[in-house]
Amino acid sequence: MNIGKEKYDAIPIPAELDAVITASMRRAERAGRLRSLRRFAASAAAVVCVLFACANIMPIYTYAAQIPILGSIVQVLQIGSGGELTDSAQGKVEDRGEGVLLSFEGASGELSAAPHYSVTRFSAPNRLELTLSGVRKIDFDALFKSLLGTEAVRDAYRMMVLDDSSYGIVIVLNEGWSCEITEYSDPGALMLNFIESAPSGEDEVYYLRSEAMTYTDELGLLCEEYHAEAATQLRTLSGEYIVTIGQYATRAEAEEALAALNEMHGESGFFVASGAPGDTPEN
Repeated sequence: MNIGKEKYDAIPIPAELDAVITASMRRAERAGRLRSLRRFAASAAAVVCVLFACANIMPIYTYAAQIPILGSIVQVLQIGSGGELTDSAQGKVEDRGEGVLLSFEGASGELSAAPHYSVTRFSAPNRLELTLSGVRKIDFDALFKSLLGTEAVRDAYRMMVLDDSSYGIVIVLNEGWSCEITEYSDPGALMLNFIESAPSGEDEVYYLRSEAMTYTDELGLLCEEYHAEAATQLRTLSGEYIVTIGQYATRAEAEEALAALNEMHGESGFFVASGAPGDTPEN
């Protein structure tokens, strides 16, 4: 007789054991299905991530490919000067939508720094004067086409400069626009960005001006004569040019400046004129 078997058979079995076993089996089955579902969900999420990344890589790459590759920013300004002394540099023009890029080359290729330049702002009319030194050649047709193709620029032209290694460029802006110049190095370049801004709100601005003249050496000589007074050139609506000096808030200040100018230089031929930021003299 197997006494151990008899004792095993004599162990009482609870009536609810079958129900407990059945419930446990069902839980195990559900857990298995849940693990499979989680694995599927994780795989699906991974696929979605890959597809999302792939969908965005090309637009980002395409956008990045359109960004101009420039060097290091040296400074950003609206008035002032910068660059380095160069000789016989050549300027190249690139249209950048609402901006224009000037890059520079020498005999051995790209310059590491922009040539020396200065930027001066005037209010009547709203304009800036950009001068470049140590530059022998620029494609002015391309430059003026790019400038006049922007919404900001109303007129653009060369100043009469008698130094063959310097250029002066006048950019007349529409009211409510300004120009910000970014200087780059390695390679040297100047980026002219036109920015829409609130109108200046200025009323009449007074200045000293010459009689109108044609675009000849006389214009450049008169500007050189009054170089210490920061004389500049302005093209009139009739197509002639005048030399202007100063900006004054009142006529009295302008009259005082004119008296001082005549005392220093003798009878100069200048007289007081005025205009608003959107006004260009008729002649």
